[in-house]
Amino acid sequence: MNDVICLSLKTMQQVEFPDACVICLGNFDGVHLAHRVLMHTAKRLRAHRFRDAACGVFCFDPPTSDYLSPSPEHLCTREEKLKRFCEAGMEYAFLADFAALRSMSPAQFVKEILLEACHCVATVCGFNFRFGYKGIGTPNDLQALLNAPVEIVDEVQKDGTRVCSSYIRELLHLGKAEQATELLTHPYTLCAKVVHGKELGRTWGFPTVNQSFPPKMLVPRHGVYVTDCELPNGEHYRGVSNVGVRPTVDRQAEVNCETHLLDFDGTLYEKNVTVSFLHFIRPEKKFDSAEDLRRQIEADIQAAREY
Repeated sequence: MNDVICLSLKTMQQVEFPDACVICLGNFDGVHLAHRVLMHTAKRLRAHRFRDAACGVFCFDPPTSDYLSPSPEHLCTREEKLKRFCEAGMEYAFLADFAALRSMSPAQFVKEILLEACHCVATVCGFNFRFGYKGIGTPNDLQALLNAPVEIVDEVQKDGTRVCSSYIRELLHLGKAEQATELLTHPYTLCAKVVHGKELGRTWGFPTVNQSFPPKMLVPRHGVYVTDCELPNGEHYRGVSNVGVRPTVDRQAEVNCETHLLDFDGTLYEKNVTVSFLHFIRPEKKFDSAEDLRRQIEADIQAAREY
């Protein structure tokens, strides 16, 4: 079955499909609080009824939004998604090719993919899960077709609001980093290679690391954030990050993330740095002069130290 591959989440290598597996079904963009309820339910189901089975997650790679949305905005990269699965106690990830499977009927999907390819003995899905051609299959259809236990998880709420990827995107577009963190159960992050910039910050005593957002990744509200920055060696530094186009110094810049790491001395060019967005300080703005911008950066750094 070339249309679905099985990855060991321990080694992140492609492996043979396990003989039996309790499988979580969904898109898992961001691997947020509701997704973690699905995975917790799968582990409980396995412990109570299928102790010899593995626990896995089935999702499409690339995500379905790449095919169904004119402008997808992912909440995590493939690598981040797999890492979150592993942290949640899953053992395998079944990554499927949506383009190859999208015309399958619900019955075909259950028989050929879940049962024959993935050796599914039970599934867990959300109340709004859809599958098969044009998404016509429902959780009730899954129960009827699988002839095995199907746990359907009700709507997960936080403070009276349904936890879902679309709402988290709204929060990030508004700069509400703390609220997004609560629903994701981790900060929204940018993990990307550090590239060369104009190095203007260095001339002012505020050297920065410059990163571009990966294609199709959500760009949060333009502005200045308090961030946590993880270096390749695992060290963490508090950061002040500007997301935007640097209107004071660059009129035709593309959107990027420019971060000053507090109390860091060194260079990180061509290395991957993970920037976690903790708190929105202020919107991006154009200053009347470079000196006004420099004074504001000093104030932003002080705000980051006090956060």
